[in-house]
Amino acid sequence: MRKKRALDEKHGIDKNPKVPRGPLAKSKSTNVSRGRKRRNEPVIKPKTALDPDKLVTIQIPPTLKKQLLDDCEFINHLGKLVKLPRSPNVKDILKNYFDYRLKKCGSMADSVEEIMKGLCRYFDKALPVMLLYKTERQQYQEACPANVFPSAIYGAEHLLRLFVKLPELLFHASIEEETLTELRAQFLDFLRFLQKNHSTLFLSTYHVAEDMEISSDKKEGMETTNCGRKLLAN
Repeated sequence: MRKKRALDEKHGIDKNPKVPRGPLAKSKSTNVSRGRKRRNEPVIKPKTALDPDKLVTIQIPPTLKKQLLDDCEFINHLGKLVKLPRSPNVKDILKNYFDYRLKKCGSMADSVEEIMKGLCRYFDKALPVMLLYKTERQQYQEACPANVFPSAIYGAEHLLRLFVKLPELLFHASIEEETLTELRAQFLDFLRFLQKNHSTLFLSTYHVAEDMEISSDKKEGMETTNCGRKLLAN
């Protein structure tokens, strides 16, 4: 104890340090509590910002681009919806494309099948998050209860919307450049398949929902114009 006291005196250690008052005391206590909180909380990394130069370019054919614009106008301007369930549904369309490719080039069947399965999973996850307009959400809740996959209910109209969002989704998936090149080629071929079979896969008219309120002409025009600009930019 004597040695300890001697060391304390030698180094000028005050055994009864004064507690700081005022803003300094608040600052120190706050910093300590923040430090403890940071150590206990998981580190959440911010989302990586989109770099347009690194996005995969998926060129949508003119016929399908017009389909997207018509789709937007039917829903946002005319207050109509796609009648569900659709036939053929997304699963049927992907299977039809796989059968088509199997006859055309059987050697790449396994690769095409995996990509189609991946597209189906992407669609099921993406539809409720980013592929619906606001006026379609109630319909989704009614059409897709628990354990029902959107790919079994929705058709080509909503599947086509996925290709507008795919560049962003693939960017966040951190896929190797070589694989991205292969995927891009397959997606473009699939879009050509949709264009070739446009009349049999897509609806020509939508139906009016009984409980949907059609907004004013001015608001409708703004929504449709904004939708059109976004689609034409892709």
